[in-house]
Amino acid sequence: MINALTCNGDLTVSVEGVPFCAGTWELIPMPEHFDIQQLDPMTLGAFFGVGFSLVATVLIGSLGAKAVLDFIKRA
Repeated sequence: MINALTCNGDLTVSVEGVPFCAGTWELIPMPEHFDIQQLDPMTLGAFFGVGFSLVATVLIGSLGAKAVLDFIKRA
């Protein structure tokens, strides 16, 4: 497990760059790093499908709008 060092009081930094804590230093546990194996393949597939659908909708709409504008331009 990874811990983060925090100060429960006022934190100041000296001219030399040394941090000083007015209170006490505490270790707070941090969540584990991201692991690709934690992801569910079904959820990833659903996210990919939704993203593809959004992009495809905008693409098809823009192609339709282009066709209408080209038709108006030629008329």
